[in-house]
Amino acid sequence: MSLAGAIADARKSATRIYINNFADKARQNTVDMLLGRLVEQHPVYLYDPINDFVDSELQERAHEFTTAETIHIYAGTFNLNGKGATVQEDLSTWLCPPLNSQKGQPDIVAVGFQEIVELSPQQIMSTDPSRRQVWEQAVMLTINNKMEDSTQEEYVLLRTGQLVGAALIVFVKSSALKKIKNVEGSVKKTGMSGMAGNKGAVAIRMEYANTRICLVTAHLAAGFANYEERNRDYRTISHGLRFQRNRSIDDHDTVIWLGDFNYRIGLSDDKVRRLIQAGDLGTLYQNDQLNLQMIAGHVFPFYSESPIGFRPTYKYNNGTDEYDTSEKARIPAWCDRILRKGNNLKQIEYAMAPLRFSDHRPVYATFECTIQSIDKQRKNELSRSLYERRKQDITHATANGNEKMHEDHAGYLSIAAGLPPASSDRRKWWLDHSLPARSQTQPPQSNVILNPLRPANPFTATTEPDWISAGRSRKPGGSERRIRTPPKLPAPRTIRNSPRPPDHGLEASSTISAPNLFNEELAPPTLASPLRSPTTSSVRRKPAPPVPRKPSLLSNPGREPKIHPRSDDSQHAEDFMTGIDCDAFVPALSPRNGSGTAICQAGRSTSTAANNDRPPPPLSFKSRTLPTSRRGGDKDSGRETLLDRDDEGAETIPSLQPLRPH
Repeated sequence: MSLAGAIADARKSATRIYINNFADKARQNTVDMLLGRLVEQHPVYLYDPINDFVDSELQERAHEFTTAETIHIYAGTFNLNGKGATVQEDLSTWLCPPLNSQKGQPDIVAVGFQEIVELSPQQIMSTDPSRRQVWEQAVMLTINNKMEDSTQEEYVLLRTGQLVGAALIVFVKSSALKKIKNVEGSVKKTGMSGMAGNKGAVAIRMEYANTRICLVTAHLAAGFANYEERNRDYRTISHGLRFQRNRSIDDHDTVIWLGDFNYRIGLSDDKVRRLIQAGDLGTLYQNDQLNLQMIAGHVFPFYSESPIGFRPTYKYNNGTDEYDTSEKARIPAWCDRILRKGNNLKQIEYAMAPLRFSDHRPVYATFECTIQSIDKQRKNELSRSLYERRKQDITHATANGNEKMHEDHAGYLSIAAGLPPASSDRRKWWLDHSLPARSQTQPPQSNVILNPLRPANPFTATTEPDWISAGRSRKPGGSERRIRTPPKLPAPRTIRNSPRPPDHGLEASSTISAPNLFNEELAPPTLASPLRSPTTSSVRRKPAPPVPRKPSLLSNPGREPKIHPRSDDSQHAEDFMTGIDCDAFVPALSPRNGSGTAICQAGRSTSTAANNDRPPPPLSFKSRTLPTSRRGGDKDSGRETLLDRDDEGAETIPSLQPLRPH
């Protein structure tokens, strides 16, 4: 092999090693997937006792290797209403407002647009970048031309993002580029349940030194009464918009939302206009939907907004400072807003710019942001020293102790006296001496039981006691109530009555409950007053209504009802039911088809004297069927009929026999 061939092979080997270990995207994706860092994955947290100890110590001593600096951020939002021919307008009143000279030049400029294109049916399903690029050039020319007269630095474009009509453009000072890393962008659709991009959000994240910053521009659902839909849009964006390694918006130290949130003022149009003319912005803000929803905690939790000192930004007549005078006469509102979240963020200004070529007015805000810069060399030295010290402590404790201690046990202490430390892969306290754990808990007294309201997790803070009295049960509020056992029902008895008068039932004050034919015992009837003899009854009552009969349309012509033969059980049931008006047990309307319900059918006496001495007919229970299909109809009568028990395809329910009362 020649020298050139050997060099070529070495170069290929070095290239292969580099690609396999550093530039293999598939391998990196596999590692990220195992760690739960991909989109729609839950992150996997690896716990190491020594590493956790070192991290906690580093956080307490962060001032030894961290330095802080303050930067300025400009954020502006503007709904263009689809106007593209006005890019030659002077935007300096909005992008370059007169700022406090002591605050200095903004280090980051974030500009958000909504309705950068007309939201027509053809546009909402696709993104046209040409209009966004035109506005990028207009913004860059404005902020850089303004700086030509001074000694301040020039801005460069960091990143842009677009979702149909919503666009976010971020510029930074040229000197700040070396401090910025891990710049990413993402979008989230919310229009038409996430299918269309006419509504949604565009976000850009970065790491400025060691501080994570996220900028979001959003265009939420429109409509005066659609505040709940706007709340849902926010939740969809906040939880659904993801960056690489499954980072969300809330996984940042500094978050700024800017855009057309479309929240309205909950007052009438006349009242809002009168308050605007009177300059009573406080009353308007008290009825602002976004303010009320944030107070209720339904949207933008932990976000803040500076007091609003400008008039509502929507809706104006184009080219004028007059609010909408069209037929729709939309109520003026603060649709365009800027919100912030982060302990290192302080808002300086919050104002509106007088640009009149849209029905919205642009809004801008300036912030002071504290950036943390970490001295990595000093941090690594401190981390190594803390690690070695902890390792020596563990080694010293292991050498002096009677039991062998492993590094995995470090940091795991008993949470209470008498409890073992947390388990690990090397030591399982519930399998000590190769025996499974057994509960040795005994009640402290003989008349107490475990409290069923105590949480299952023994480490959960609760006010519920472990044991309660056996005769009492605690309510969730802490009060006690006595546990009552159901009383035993008396044994049922057979009621024998004399023959009842014709067309007379029970006394008006008598009540009776129907026997439960499906239980093992027959419940005895409850009588409010005893039955009276026919000779002693002097009150004439209204006759009981007739028993509803089966409609002729649902009957099967040519069939006689079947009556089960009399048996000893039916004799006892007759003794039980004799003298009792069974109409009380028959429902007001008879079922249309067989339902398996046993219907009490007792004979009724006529009004003639001869029938008074006739014994009542035997008690019978008719078994009905559950139809499983319907025939087309009876050929002879031309009427539609239901399947009976003997018909084909019917399911027969066994006859219900009355049980012998005890």
